[in-house]
Amino acid sequence: MKKNQHFPKLFERGYIAGLEIKNRIVRQPMGTELGNPDGSPSWATVKAYAEAADGGAGIVYMDNAGVTQFHHVGLSIASDPYIGPMSILAKTLKHHGAVPGLQIVHPGRDAAFVAGDDLISSSRVMWEPWYENGGGVPRELTIEEIHEFVEAFGDAAERGQRAGFEIIDVHSACGVLLSNFLSPLNNTRTDMYGGSLHNRMRFLMEVIRNIKQKTSVPLSIRLSGCDFEPGGITIEETIEVAKACERMGADVINITWGSHAEVVNAAGLLSPHGANHVDMAKRIKDAVSIPVMLCGGIYTPEIGEQLLEDGVCDYVGIGKPALADPFWAKKAEEGRSGDIRPCIGCGVGCHDRGMLSGGMVQCAVNPTLYQFDREYFPKTDRPKKVAIIGAGPAGSTAALTAAECGHDVTLFEGREVGGVLKEASVPVYKEDLGLLGKYYQRQIAKSNVKLVEENATPETIATGDFDAVIVATGGKVRELNLPGLDSDNVIYAMDLMKQGCQLDADKVVVVGGGIVGAEAALILAEDFGKDVTITTRQDNFFVPGVMGIAYMTRLAMAGVKTKTRANLVEVKDGKPVFSTMNGLEMMDVDAVVVSPGFLPTSQMRDDIEQIADVDTYVIGDAKAPRLVMDAVHEGYKTAINL
Repeated sequence: MKKNQHFPKLFERGYIAGLEIKNRIVRQPMGTELGNPDGSPSWATVKAYAEAADGGAGIVYMDNAGVTQFHHVGLSIASDPYIGPMSILAKTLKHHGAVPGLQIVHPGRDAAFVAGDDLISSSRVMWEPWYENGGGVPRELTIEEIHEFVEAFGDAAERGQRAGFEIIDVHSACGVLLSNFLSPLNNTRTDMYGGSLHNRMRFLMEVIRNIKQKTSVPLSIRLSGCDFEPGGITIEETIEVAKACERMGADVINITWGSHAEVVNAAGLLSPHGANHVDMAKRIKDAVSIPVMLCGGIYTPEIGEQLLEDGVCDYVGIGKPALADPFWAKKAEEGRSGDIRPCIGCGVGCHDRGMLSGGMVQCAVNPTLYQFDREYFPKTDRPKKVAIIGAGPAGSTAALTAAECGHDVTLFEGREVGGVLKEASVPVYKEDLGLLGKYYQRQIAKSNVKLVEENATPETIATGDFDAVIVATGGKVRELNLPGLDSDNVIYAMDLMKQGCQLDADKVVVVGGGIVGAEAALILAEDFGKDVTITTRQDNFFVPGVMGIAYMTRLAMAGVKTKTRANLVEVKDGKPVFSTMNGLEMMDVDAVVVSPGFLPTSQMRDDIEQIADVDTYVIGDAKAPRLVMDAVHEGYKTAINL
């Protein structure tokens, strides 16, 4: 086999228990939420995995499939009638060039936030995130039920093999049922399935034995290297579990991180660019003689190649990056890694608006994901001359989409393409936003879009003979009109980001509890060791979804103090004064960072319409300040409907 000149390690042939894998890239199980209500695959599921296999990964795992009918989340392999429909998926993956893999699972208490099912776990240990959202305390499984589940896992694996899947993965990570038993935090049993690590892993070992008795295909075990919960399973214990899995007959260890109760690591949120917890992963690799798969933070082929080169793992897993760009592997193989649309690790489309809401999985940066009911870029039969003002996420997406559809596009941008993505990528854990900006720069340079590197004016548009104008000028910082904001020790958060968050102060208050305020507080506390307090006039800090949980977790870990119901009224002699429930309070700090949020900027549309007869659209933050996902999807939808 000829070595790939771009990524020789990534595209080296591999073998797992005699099964040949064409390369070292594994498309990890990612719920699509495209299946039918009964857990069978739909037409859209088949289309999704045909595209996934076309993407070039050596192994493509299906959505995790439930081993029992009542507790499936997504697909099911709980009984023989599922074999036929699931075989269509296996054949589809095989036909499109991938080894078909199936992950089997019982979600345990994870079912709380998707299916509302009877909650079961190793023990009656309350799970705070879901209890606060109306969930209950899980019921402890009886020994008889454990034995039934052992058989259920074995039967499900056997059905998977009969359906044509060539590798089976047992999900034992991230807070699902089997991982509940492994964790000393969640397993407080006093019988043969609790207490010592040997007892806590007994359930998993019995599952492996049962599967090996009923199947002959390679068996993969998915483990969390560490769940990062105080009192949870440690890397040292996971190493022992991995070694026991190998002794029991497992053929590969599939490593991920965290638990769904500890969303920062489980979802890879607010993580620095690069693979997660490499040192710990290498310890697992060195402890076993069977292959090791690793996922988490492998957003670029360069990262994956380095992991393989350094002997950290044998296979690299991609999950969310394959949603951002289903052709991640194929582009890498062709030496086009610069054309890979980068995942920004936000968790908005895949987690918040997808799996956690019970809706179809989406992607913030990929508006065409799973849109199989229409052409992605429908060719127009009436090409228009289109002006787009602003090259942030909304404007860049609109420009590329409109050009792909056949329109004559001129893009105006007075700064570099990407807009505020440059400032937004200042935090080390938001570097991937900068990669998105670079991606837009490369794609626009290669496209038919005419880039005018200056700010457009209404007069420019009026004299340009355009048929349509899309205003994507972004939002503007809300300016506060309060006494004392002109003090030398007061700075707006966006200005602070532009100067790299350098601040000559020890004690700092950040006023405003949105994303920008939270990021400023984190950088000042984590990177510069400042004593930071963040305030909001609301009852709670408004950072939506799983990212909100991640921010609040990191703020607490960094020692940032929080203060709610505190409304800034003035800065007096350099000290901020807040209106609180207890009256006026002055805070003794050295600097005040103001993060009041953003306002839309639709004035350009109004000015254009006064002097030009042209169809005008406003998108992104210019329409209403929101998230990157809203900007990208709005840019796409506007462009295909011109």
